[in-house]
Amino acid sequence: MKIDYTARRVRLDPKVREIVEKKLVKLAKVLPADAQAHVIVHGEKKGVTVEVNVVGRQRTWTATEVGGDQETAAHAVLDRIAAQAKKTKAKVKDDKKHGSAGVRSPELWVAPVVPVDRMEAPPKMGPRAQQVKARPMFEEDALTQFTAKDGDVLVFRDPSSDALRVLYRRRDGSLGLLIPS
Repeated sequence: MKIDYTARRVRLDPKVREIVEKKLVKLAKVLPADAQAHVIVHGEKKGVTVEVNVVGRQRTWTATEVGGDQETAAHAVLDRIAAQAKKTKAKVKDDKKHGSAGVRSPELWVAPVVPVDRMEAPPKMGPRAQQVKARPMFEEDALTQFTAKDGDVLVFRDPSSDALRVLYRRRDGSLGLLIPS
């Protein structure tokens, strides 16, 4: 990892260089391999400001801390960078774990070859038809019954108005209620 240092109105303490390099080496597990860091140490009237910018391929982590001395501020700012990097890494890992619209596995790239004599007519795509009996029940009872089974749709009648209701599961996992007019 390439690290650039800039000191403004103060001399850069060699101890700060050690702290920054040691902590960024530890963060190499969660940061991209080609990440670059820029450390700015700025002297002020009542202390020192340390700013660290770490630029990766797709993300930039930035933190600024003010401290009484350079070492304290450097520790604090690098802890914040570490927290940001770990949070980003956890999000990426979680997205991969729960599946995203990424690239399919190579086995699925090529359709299997079926001999002509074994070919069947492709199945017709269209709505699936299913007959159900709409029993009278209140919305709370329908919700209880719906969550108890694995179905995606429940049709019922409202006992007070005898109106048809459709309880369904949306793609995002939440539930929807259709009230036909």
